[in-house]
Amino acid sequence: MLGTTLLALLALFAVFAFILVKVEKLALFAPGNTRGISTSAAAYCADQCRLTDGRCPMTGSRERALNCPLWKFVEADVPTALYGSPFTGLQAGGKLA
Repeated sequence: MLGTTLLALLALFAVFAFILVKVEKLALFAPGNTRGISTSAAAYCADQCRLTDGRCPMTGSRERALNCPLWKFVEADVPTALYGSPFTGLQAGGKLA
């Protein structure tokens, strides 16, 4: 009996949490602002956004570019928001509308 009650309460909590997330358009593990992605941006900048010899494609050296759009976005520290599906502009053929 106690196990069933606890399971029912947990299910009720999960339903209300799901409704709250959908109504408030929350992303549970997304950062609240662009400064929150600085760790991911640093990993991308150090690993993936490099030429085969380890140079930054914008500067031609190992230093990051001061005018790098990625770091300007991170340092802007603006709130992040979800605005619908990123695929709404696509047509069936895979082209932008």
